[in-house]
Amino acid sequence: MKSTFRAVILSGAFATLGFAMACGGGSQSTVAPSPSTGPASSPGTSPIATDAALFKLLAQIDPFGSYSLFPNADAILSGTPFHGPMDRVSMNAKAFAALQNGKLPPGTRFPDGSVIFKEIITNRGTTTTYSVLYKDAGNQQAADGWLWAEFSPSGTVGYSINNRGAVCTSCHSAGQGATNDFVRTFERQH
Repeated sequence: MKSTFRAVILSGAFATLGFAMACGGGSQSTVAPSPSTGPASSPGTSPIATDAALFKLLAQIDPFGSYSLFPNADAILSGTPFHGPMDRVSMNAKAFAALQNGKLPPGTRFPDGSVIFKEIITNRGTTTTYSVLYKDAGNQQAADGWLWAEFSPSGTVGYSINNRGAVCTSCHSAGQGATNDFVRTFERQH
């Protein structure tokens, strides 16, 4: 009985931790550059080294409100166990420009500066979390070429780029993830 209770508690704790720390995942736009290349396309931008710098990019420099919805996917999707209950996925202009007919061409990757932006939405339509993929292949904090982060709408860090996508990459590698540069929303297109 005692070991069963402990197993239930531990399972619940791991599920909660996984949900709280999970990360999510195209059109194109200008975003901060990778550290190895200097400013990519926006004058005055610098490499992303902190969560605050990434949130500033999303909120001010390349504001997510200007992003395009993920092509050929519903505007609001049923969420996943880590990104739910519903989500809306968009991308900046740089990411969008990498697509051909709404798909990432076989054998290609998103260019540095691409942003995949997922809003986690409640059943009542309130956005609770921003899950962000920011392409910066040369960044020391990148995993699989992306910075992985989550923020509240106010900018509070829910999952730091310092974690290097540790709880994100296994799910994003599953299915067609690796084929689609770790962006699983392609699997939800119609």
